[in-house]
Amino acid sequence: MDINKRIDDLRFQRGWSMYELAQEAGITQSTLTSMMKRGTPPKIDTLESICEAFGITLSQFFMEDEHLESLD
Repeated sequence: MDINKRIDDLRFQRGWSMYELAQEAGITQSTLTSMMKRGTPPKIDTLESICEAFGITLSQFFMEDEHLESLD
């Protein structure tokens, strides 16, 4: 699984910009942008913050099913 592509797919589904995701996840936009441009996967704590912003668990993040239910 391409973790960065999965993050982008989830971001696009919500109609969020990189800035909005960074704000929701409590990380800097420069961290998020740099990670995506370099193609490096996030550290686990960063991924957990991103998942929390999306309202999903890490398990749900790694599911291949396109129909995820939010925890909200």
